[in-house]
Amino acid sequence: MNIPAEASTDRPAQDAAREEAALALFWAVVHAPDGATSFCRRCATRRRFHRISRRRAYACDSCGAHVYPASATPFAGSPVPLAAWLDAVVTVLESPGKARANQVARALGVDYRRAWRMTRRIGEILRAGGEEAELLRRLARRWTDQGHSRTDRTPDPGSPEDRIRVAACRIMAERGIEATRISDIAREAGVSNASIHYYFRSKDEALLAAFRWAGDQLHATLQRLRDEHLGTVERVRRLLELSIPSDQGTFEEYLLWLEVWGRVRRHPAFLDECVRMSRRWADAVLEVFGAGVEDGTLTPVAPLHEVCERYVAISESLALRATLGYSDMSAPTARRVLARFTAEQLGVPVRRLFPDRTWLNGHSPDGE
Repeated sequence: MNIPAEASTDRPAQDAAREEAALALFWAVVHAPDGATSFCRRCATRRRFHRISRRRAYACDSCGAHVYPASATPFAGSPVPLAAWLDAVVTVLESPGKARANQVARALGVDYRRAWRMTRRIGEILRAGGEEAELLRRLARRWTDQGHSRTDRTPDPGSPEDRIRVAACRIMAERGIEATRISDIAREAGVSNASIHYYFRSKDEALLAAFRWAGDQLHATLQRLRDEHLGTVERVRRLLELSIPSDQGTFEEYLLWLEVWGRVRRHPAFLDECVRMSRRWADAVLEVFGAGVEDGTLTPVAPLHEVCERYVAISESLALRATLGYSDMSAPTARRVLARFTAEQLGVPVRRLFPDRTWLNGHSPDGE
């Protein structure tokens, strides 16, 4: 593993240094080959730029316009560190057609669900070819040449049951439960048909297990959000990221919700699980907003419980419409609506909650 010896004993410092190196790499490859000068759209000429602390951005020395190096890449808006994305790209490129989510999860130290999404996204880009695929290859080559990549940890195969649940999530979301065969799930999970029947007696049981697993993963993410030392503003941003399907993985999980809802009236177990997951989500929203009220950052326009109920209701409605493909409610549109609604309900200017406006416009200010 090519990690500087002086950094290996301090994991937080090491991770921060790798993330800074990843941002600098994106800046150099996408915007500024010399590492210092780039075209400033506001000045309409090339200018020197400097790094902005606490943001993944650089600023023009002349006019102050911001450039977000990752905004013109497939990773724009992702909460995953850029260094982790680069590690994942290297892993996939080094094992073409063979890289599994469990391998990426083990190498990067991220949870299986996130690794699955990352692997799927990178694979889609590479298979499509074109400029985005070439950009990933250039970034991966430079990242490896600089000695930053982490791709040689021992792969963790994960439990067969977890692989089955993840496979069921994807296949059933993509095709619907009626069109899904046990053999499809087995092939995706890399297990035998007999293994599926060992764990689940029917496709409905597999669907319920997949739904529970997805819910538990979301709950674990919410737990990490609670445990991280983040300010109120950042917690609200993270909550919004989880509220609207922002990538293929979360989109498929919302499709899974639709499959479950179609069985609620006939299967009480599905109803119980829906209620449990909704309660978990509402409790997480209440905790985030409540902490903001306590520290004085948020001033809700109505009683806190009512504001939380409004947020849950509108976020679920927007997510559903975006997932179903309403022509007037794309995911970016849903995020903009929810961001403005949230700012209004919490009594704070939207620019305070989202100073870089990535949630409002889908990119940085003035198209930078």
